[in-house]
Amino acid sequence: MRRSLQFSGLFLLSIGLAMAGINWKALWLEPHMPVILGVGEIKPYTVMGLNGRDVRADLSKARDLHMTSSDPDVLEIDREQAVFRGKSPGHVEIRISFSEATAIVQAFVKEPKASRQ
Repeated sequence: MRRSLQFSGLFLLSIGLAMAGINWKALWLEPHMPVILGVGEIKPYTVMGLNGRDVRADLSKARDLHMTSSDPDVLEIDREQAVFRGKSPGHVEIRISFSEATAIVQAFVKEPKASRQ
């Protein structure tokens, strides 16, 4: 009995390691890049990934997904809601990484339409 428990524990551990070790070869945002939004605007996003077996997956809520804005005062990333928030006019780079895959996306926050003349 003890030996079968050890075997089943090793089996479950190997399955977990195999899933964590999936080779991700590409990441991208949907809707497609670049990201353009206005000050005060909120825009939902989806981070998609392509793994080594050419299977696409939505990684937006993945625990190991990392996203950063080069200037959070211009563009804020809300991972819990999977949205971008335009905070002030400017240009930023959004860095996305998951496992071995990394992507850099250009983003532009424009002034509100009412203030453009």
